[in-house]
Amino acid sequence: MKKLLFFLILFTTPCLAIAESNDLPIMSGKIFYQIQTDRIISSPDKNINQSSGFLYVEPNISLNITNNWSIKNQLRFQPNNTLTTRNQKDPELYRSFLQNDRNIGLNKNGILVEEIKLRYENEDMRLDIGKFDPTFGTAHRRNKRIGVFTSQFTEDYNLREKIGINIVALLEDAQLSVSSFFNDNTHLSNSAINKRGVDNKSRGIAGSTKSFSSYSISLEGDNLFAFKNWFYYFGYRSLGVKNSFVNNLYRDREQALAISSEYKHKIGKQTSLIPFAEAVYTKNAAGIKNRNNSYLTTALIGQFSSWTASGSYSLKNINNKQINNNKTDKQLQFSVGYKFDNNIALDLSRAKITENGRNATLVGANLTYLQEF
Repeated sequence: MKKLLFFLILFTTPCLAIAESNDLPIMSGKIFYQIQTDRIISSPDKNINQSSGFLYVEPNISLNITNNWSIKNQLRFQPNNTLTTRNQKDPELYRSFLQNDRNIGLNKNGILVEEIKLRYENEDMRLDIGKFDPTFGTAHRRNKRIGVFTSQFTEDYNLREKIGINIVALLEDAQLSVSSFFNDNTHLSNSAINKRGVDNKSRGIAGSTKSFSSYSISLEGDNLFAFKNWFYYFGYRSLGVKNSFVNNLYRDREQALAISSEYKHKIGKQTSLIPFAEAVYTKNAAGIKNRNNSYLTTALIGQFSSWTASGSYSLKNINNKQINNNKTDKQLQFSVGYKFDNNIALDLSRAKITENGRNATLVGANLTYLQEF
């Protein structure tokens, strides 16, 4: 525990080294803190631990060399047993909500390098080279605040921890992003304190090619068909595989399409109603031939001043024809939240979750703080 606390203090205090002047080069950034806990209040399965909780810290540090050039770094202090991309049966799985080893504490937390990249940026474009998150879809974005659980459910199909290049064209009401990459199979894919292990390319996962044979393209904006406050997202990705047969499974190129839309309907000066929907379909998911995934998330979000309330439904279908292993996971969630003036936010949720044939009703709380410097 003392070792963990030492690393946590070292991990979250980079702003102490920042100069008071505005002379370049200078460091800037923000640190996101999250304390999340949830408890199972009813379930027919008595083998699941009732309580789960963890601490998550995400520093985003920028060394601004000139007005255009900078070095960006994102670290994560997270529980490797709860938030993971190392699941063997479902390689894209980000979090298992009803796993057997649900617990509370810091003993499974590790520090990982999520991004480290060189950036060039001006008013028309942005260029990143290095290890970065291309991203895919929008429902996993925390700023949407669709309750406690939705962002972790939809994080499955996000693109993370890739090595390559990303170019973003900054248009008037939109941005077009193009990335070419391969999976990080270097020692940077491991973690400190508690090891999660190197993401070994021998697993045969899509993107583990050591060549720029994988790419993603996305377009998003906020005025679809000239309708103000109608937000949209279109994304396509294609990830290559190195071998056609690995670990007794046939492999093929993964391809995915994501479509998202939301409309912010203003009822009054401080009141808005936001319907949201996102659909994602993946062919040969994780590079496993004839393993096809589909995700659907719908939500209705109400905002009044600093208050947020929402109802959401998320559905995931996995159809693995190669080994005849199909499953359906889903979440029905109702939430309420409040954002304070000092960048502190609290969200409370009640959710009915079906996962891997298990069913449970959970209540969860998510307390976050964003420190900027």
